[in-house]
Amino acid sequence: MSLSLLTDAFDFAGYRDRFARKGRIRLEGALSHEDAHAVHHALEQQTLWELHLVDNEGQPDILSRTELETLNPSEIQDRLAAAAERAQTGLSFLHLGYDLTSKEALVNLGEDHPLFALAQLVWSADFAAFCENLTGLSGLKLQSLIATGYRPGDFFTMHTDAQAALTFEWNFTHDWRSDWGGQILFHSPSGDIEGGIMPRLNDLALYAGDQPRSVASLAAYAGAPRFAVTGRFV
Repeated sequence: MSLSLLTDAFDFAGYRDRFARKGRIRLEGALSHEDAHAVHHALEQQTLWELHLVDNEGQPDILSRTELETLNPSEIQDRLAAAAERAQTGLSFLHLGYDLTSKEALVNLGEDHPLFALAQLVWSADFAAFCENLTGLSGLKLQSLIATGYRPGDFFTMHTDAQAALTFEWNFTHDWRSDWGGQILFHSPSGDIEGGIMPRLNDLALYAGDQPRSVASLAAYAGAPRFAVTGRFV
């Protein structure tokens, strides 16, 4: 399976102007409708998710599938509670994840997996050039790529990444309601919300790494998980 960018319909000059003014842009339909649905289905049905969260020391903590199946439920609950407690005062996150950075992770998916095809596309020089053309940046080099799944109660508190030249989220969620949460929220220095991007199928959001942002916690009544693939350029 292979995926291709649809580039003909985009006003690149307009996006570059908007990125220069606001430091963020979003565009719809960078993949075909059929390919976007294939990626969504793979995220929903065919991905061996790990649990990504923050530990007591504020460091990233990843629970593998094996650990999730073998750890005592009370130990897992303690780790979830630690991530929630840290969220009260600073950086914390809790969501499902699958690393698409390492070759081993891609090999484990298999070449027929839509996430393998998407990762091949995103790691290509063509995708970097596409992002440069949209933003006016140059010399972008992809450093990391991860698939994410947010369930009710999952979150990512306010953070920045000043070392990143550009970060992006390619969303593969459909039939979402805004009151379910899960928006990327952009924060002003005074704490106000300057803007937000709701989860939508085949929406690609690109934003400067130094933009303060968060992922709003999903409501307990959210009707489905929130799926996306996120990456970081240096």
